[in-house]
Amino acid sequence: MSGRRYLGLGGTAIVLVAWQLVGMTGVLGPAIAAPVQIAGGLLADGAAFYGTHLPVTLTSAAVGYFWGNVAAVACAALVMTVPALEKLVLQIGIASACIPLIAIAPILAACFNGPATSAIMAAVSVFFASLVGTVNGLRRADPAGEDLVRAYGGGRVLVLRKVQFLAALPYILTALKIAVPAAVLGTVIGEFMGQEHGLGAALVVAQQSSEVVRAWGITVVCSLLAGIAFALVAAVERLATPWAPSTAGDRS
Repeated sequence: MSGRRYLGLGGTAIVLVAWQLVGMTGVLGPAIAAPVQIAGGLLADGAAFYGTHLPVTLTSAAVGYFWGNVAAVACAALVMTVPALEKLVLQIGIASACIPLIAIAPILAACFNGPATSAIMAAVSVFFASLVGTVNGLRRADPAGEDLVRAYGGGRVLVLRKVQFLAALPYILTALKIAVPAAVLGTVIGEFMGQEHGLGAALVVAQQSSEVVRAWGITVVCSLLAGIAFALVAAVERLATPWAPSTAGDRS
């Protein structure tokens, strides 16, 4: 085990111990639950509680993540094939990133029913990061490869398919990885808007009922969900782009 990993484990242990002490002593107020209490609450709630809410959040996040990223990749491809639309597409992406999610959630809730609101929130959350990552990757294609395709009569669409997308794949997968926590966050915020099921809806009920331990437990489960999904996409990234491990630190 490397020294850096030891430092990481040591830092985590220090944070957990400090958190436990703060929760036990109540020095920062009753709103801070100790890790031991949170673990006990998770076990007490168990599958009976989380089995009702977790699948709803997971489904909405997955649907929004999928369509948000499809839209981002499609818009990036449009930018490369029709450069005149670049400014418009990027402005739309910037607008989607700048508008506070909590501000648009009530509007979406008034227009759509139930999980659809959460899925749209997840899609909006991931769109900009995936758009920027994909456009950046498409622009990293080898000019010699592009020139070769054009020399054989290929147009912009063929260059996009044969050269640019292959070169952009590591960057696209990195963007998809970054988008995972955003999708979970967007889904949870969408579930705040009067839904009956989902981790976000359960969190609102726990806060209103002053169930501090349960609120912390739901937060931990959301974090674990995002972390596991992030790890899965990272595994896909390693399998799908074995030729590009040396560029991992250079992707931006």
